[in-house]
Amino acid sequence: MTAQPIRTRRPWHAWVLAAIHLFVAYQAVSGGVGLMTNTWNLPSDYLTRTPFTTWTGPGWILIALVAVPQAVAAVPALVLPGRPRLGILAGLLGGASLLLWIAVQLALLQEYFFLQPVVAAIGVVEIGVAVLWRRRLALRDRSVPTRVEVLQA
Repeated sequence: MTAQPIRTRRPWHAWVLAAIHLFVAYQAVSGGVGLMTNTWNLPSDYLTRTPFTTWTGPGWILIALVAVPQAVAAVPALVLPGRPRLGILAGLLGGASLLLWIAVQLALLQEYFFLQPVVAAIGVVEIGVAVLWRRRLALRDRSVPTRVEVLQA
């Protein structure tokens, strides 16, 4: 008789974080391509405080620094359900990277765009869900007796 593999069930936190990460990654790729193809006809005056003269560079940077990390951050929650701490760390880092992205964008461009607070809010949500997941994990760890406690009983 063979032993059945233990299936680790993903909590809702994992699914929510993975969905947010993938949504942000998709939107960042779309935004990066939109910048590279000049879909929005953004004024090149916005680039005066940057090393760029066209929107192609910022488009690639958006994909490299937002889309790729967000897609990678979804991996632990989707593929590694037995390693919840990696999913939590990915959620914290993903959210923090979005907040940093917006802070740098505001500092460099010194222009306000309506999506900046939306992206910042998504970063805060990612961090919040990761913190809730961590709390749930801590409560679960406290409620499961250790081997020593079981042997002493």
